[in-house]
Amino acid sequence: MKVVSLVPRFADSDDVLKRYCRKNFKAPCSIELVYVPFVLFRYRIELTSLFGRRKTEKGIFLVDSLQGIPVNIKKNTKFVLKDEGLRRQFDGLLGSSSINSTDLIKKNDKTITVSIEQLDVTEEQVLPEVLDEKAAIKAGKNLLMYDIMKLTGSLRYRRVDVVPEPQTETLYYPYWLLYYRNKKNQMQFDVLDALTGQKEGGQIIRSIKVGLVEKHKNYQNVNLEKGASVN
Repeated sequence: MKVVSLVPRFADSDDVLKRYCRKNFKAPCSIELVYVPFVLFRYRIELTSLFGRRKTEKGIFLVDSLQGIPVNIKKNTKFVLKDEGLRRQFDGLLGSSSINSTDLIKKNDKTITVSIEQLDVTEEQVLPEVLDEKAAIKAGKNLLMYDIMKLTGSLRYRRVDVVPEPQTETLYYPYWLLYYRNKKNQMQFDVLDALTGQKEGGQIIRSIKVGLVEKHKNYQNVNLEKGASVN
């Protein structure tokens, strides 16, 4: 199946295994690359100080369609879209954050470039959407608001509003799952971000677990519809 996805920088499973084993000193039983659905949208933050002064910030945001967990996009991130159709599709969302693949980035530039392409992946690699766009954005907005209040301090502003803009797109994010057995011989997995190679924790792992459970339930339902029994 075809998905519009952020292109993995760490795409070779052997390289990922070597990187993982060097840092964790354990050999996984198996490894797979999965694609997690996210909602991409623009937002603005409207801040009103105790003295009535107003300040507005803008940004691009990703929230997963499993729990609504937000992933902020750094301001120095630039997206490369090689396909003309994708450039038109994402133009209103990415704006100046989008560049052509032929644009030159200076060697001393701290710009982070991330490619967006339409990829052919197997259906087994794609985790299902659990939340619709509105529910995902609402959950992500609440978490973003909480983070903003922690960073700015609740006493600095009397009002903080996060306003999502209407245009949205579904975008898949690649993660490596590395399965291993713990000391009790129980199967567990670690998650590596396929863009950065960094080990994930916390809510992202929880979201992937939710997606895997939902995917398993979907397979069970398909089997039941075909007349198969589930023991």
